[in-house]
Amino acid sequence: MKELIYHRLLLPAVERNHDRPGFFDGEYRATFGEHLDRVARLGAGLRGLGVGRGDRFAVMALNSHEFLECYHAAFLGAGVINPLNLRLAPKELEYILGDSGTKVCFTDRYFAPVIDKVRAAVGLDQVVLIGDGDVPHDVAYEDLLASATPQIPDEPEEDDPAILMYTGGTTGLPKGVLLEQRAEMLNLYHVMQMWRFAADDVFLHQTPMFHAASMGGMLGVPAQGGASVFLPLFDPARVLELCEQYSVTQTVMVPTMIGMMLNHPEFRSKRLATLRALTYGASPMPAALLERLLSTFTQLDVFQGYGMTESSAVLTALGPNEHRAGGPRLQSAGLPLPGVVLSIQDHAGKVVAPGETGEVCARAGNFMR
Repeated sequence: MKELIYHRLLLPAVERNHDRPGFFDGEYRATFGEHLDRVARLGAGLRGLGVGRGDRFAVMALNSHEFLECYHAAFLGAGVINPLNLRLAPKELEYILGDSGTKVCFTDRYFAPVIDKVRAAVGLDQVVLIGDGDVPHDVAYEDLLASATPQIPDEPEEDDPAILMYTGGTTGLPKGVLLEQRAEMLNLYHVMQMWRFAADDVFLHQTPMFHAASMGGMLGVPAQGGASVFLPLFDPARVLELCEQYSVTQTVMVPTMIGMMLNHPEFRSKRLATLRALTYGASPMPAALLERLLSTFTQLDVFQGYGMTESSAVLTALGPNEHRAGGPRLQSAGLPLPGVVLSIQDHAGKVVAPGETGEVCARAGNFMR
């Protein structure tokens, strides 16, 4: 039986929450029903631009509800999304767009000039502008949606690709990581056994939406009926404002972001009174910063996640109980998530003894093609 596709998660959530507001982005507000209507229009608009199932379309933009609509359209089978790192050098950007075969790119006024510089070299057919701005583009995002008749694509297969992410290595150009519906859905099920998303959650999207670390919030929160609040670019003052304004319950930050927020002159712990879960990762957390966080928010569930793009994001988690217990375990990245088998091996493939250095080796179903 086919189950590991995003249709089986998002569509029932929309049916349950059709008229409930769930998406907040500046002045923009949308119910779950309105969100799905826009996603369905986007899927039809993509077909009109020549993008079909299996074809790549790129997005290079700041966080927004439109970025999430692009993800959801791709995961419902309208195409394969290729989210672009905002810090890519022109040479890397040209390589990725060319290597992926991307013909359509969504961008905003901040990055449209960059896309315009490389479009001829990589053969982009259409540039779609998210938001407004006097910048080079072929069609405006809202015009694309307005001209389309909403239609949910037929269910994809579990082994159909949904996302193509390029990940930087220590040498050479970025490497393309192709992830299928099955891999992403398995990762989401693994994640949702550790992180409990619920219909009363309000999730603040503040880590870059081009990054794999954002996948749980982008896919899991709407699938459980939780609300999404968008911060285009990290700003500690705006984080505090949005958490207060929308009663945010969950978010993801890297340690540097946490430090900037706690040290901001407008920080008051009561401004984050509704926050139930905070996840960090991407780099080690300084011990003093972690201690300050845990002592300031004694009831907060703190998680650390470790993973990589090639595993649809998450492999291990250090959970709230370990954080509250403290001690040496705070120096670790936690335990493998359910469904993940992990070991530390030497160059000969032999499992090393506890405390010894080796290579992290993982086995699961949520890996790249």
